[in-house]
Amino acid sequence: MNSLKLKLFIVAAAVLGGSQAFAQNVQLGPEWGEDATQEQRFENAKTFNYYRDAYNVQNYDKALSYLPELLENSPRGAQNIYVYAINIYKNKIQRSMDVKQRQVYVDSLLTLYDMRIQYFGDNAKYGRPYILVQKAKDYLSFMPMDRDGVREVFVEAIEANADDPDVDFINIYFNELTTDYKNDLVETDYYLEQYEWLASLLDKETAPEADSAKETFDTLFVSSDAAGCDNIEQIFKARVEANPTDVTTLGKAFTLLMRSECHTAFLTEVGEMYYNADPTAATAKLVASAFVKVGDNAKAVSFLKAAFDKETDPLNKATLAVEIAATELVLKNASVAANYASQARQLDPSNGYAAIMLAQAYAEGATACEGFDRQTVYWLAYDILASARSLFENGSPEQQQIDQTMSMFRRSFPSNDELFFRGLTTAGAAYDVKCGWITGRTTVKMVE
Repeated sequence: MNSLKLKLFIVAAAVLGGSQAFAQNVQLGPEWGEDATQEQRFENAKTFNYYRDAYNVQNYDKALSYLPELLENSPRGAQNIYVYAINIYKNKIQRSMDVKQRQVYVDSLLTLYDMRIQYFGDNAKYGRPYILVQKAKDYLSFMPMDRDGVREVFVEAIEANADDPDVDFINIYFNELTTDYKNDLVETDYYLEQYEWLASLLDKETAPEADSAKETFDTLFVSSDAAGCDNIEQIFKARVEANPTDVTTLGKAFTLLMRSECHTAFLTEVGEMYYNADPTAATAKLVASAFVKVGDNAKAVSFLKAAFDKETDPLNKATLAVEIAATELVLKNASVAANYASQARQLDPSNGYAAIMLAQAYAEGATACEGFDRQTVYWLAYDILASARSLFENGSPEQQQIDQTMSMFRRSFPSNDELFFRGLTTAGAAYDVKCGWITGRTTVKMVE
């Protein structure tokens, strides 16, 4: 046995139950008694050993009989003095049916936490920040009606862990704070200040696994009446103006404004800043939705087109093209709508909405010509809708809408007399539509 292992063996024997002869040869540190003799320190270490053994066999009353002596003579002896005692008192609190006795246990528990911080608060791993988190959780469990106290212990713990925030622990507190706000126990200004502070801490955590917790945090805020449009603008306006390229802040502001249905000028202002800071297809699509909400379809379609240009996935690109076509129809730009609807069909032939948009664009664009040429456009639009019908489930709302629109188109077909006059007497014969910008091959359709 080398000298290091021998020393460790001797110390372990002395502290954890070795003979007094060992104690006479081993110098125990001041943690086992500040001004005590070596013999007294050894006795204190033996007391801890008895305490630990009783705890391990769940003889909690016996274990507690040693606790006063340990706290009096060697409060720095081992952190497990407090770990064991805290666990024992938590067990007693949970089992106690006497309200007064239970409160005595709770008071003892909190005192033990404070003493643990006093004597082991500088521990690198299990020091003050860690201990305060455990204390706050137990305070909430055993003193839930003391709302001021709950908020106080949580704030203290979060402040202690500000350099390495725990997103789940923050959400526990913010859930309690939101509940207090809804119950009129805290003022709006305080609630908003706490939100800003906690949000700034969450911004420090960039790990992807924290995204879900951040989403929960924002959901809690939106669920409160404090998440009004004026308050959100008050929180974020100065922040986004001070740093207009901070994607995280801009994204959070934009998301909260949209979720709170703040369809204001500030929403679109933040949206444009957000896209400038993060010019991706996903961001462009989000910003487009904001402009739709405020009724600015021209601006919305410009962002949809930006998203379309940046998108690389064919199916997503087709969906964007359909959205562009629909928006261009609202803006009375039928030819542009038809162009994007045609692109959508090419990108994703299974996209039935692309066909619906193209048929509607042709019907809208039929005003580009008059008379018979205009009427034949409805043959072409009818064919397109007929091809789209099978792309939807039988009896679906889309199929029902297609059927209604096809019926309407039939009422706009050329009359049989008009067809006879033009020598088009064979139903199903090929026919090339030429009506302004609308061209395409269809078939002659007789009116039944």
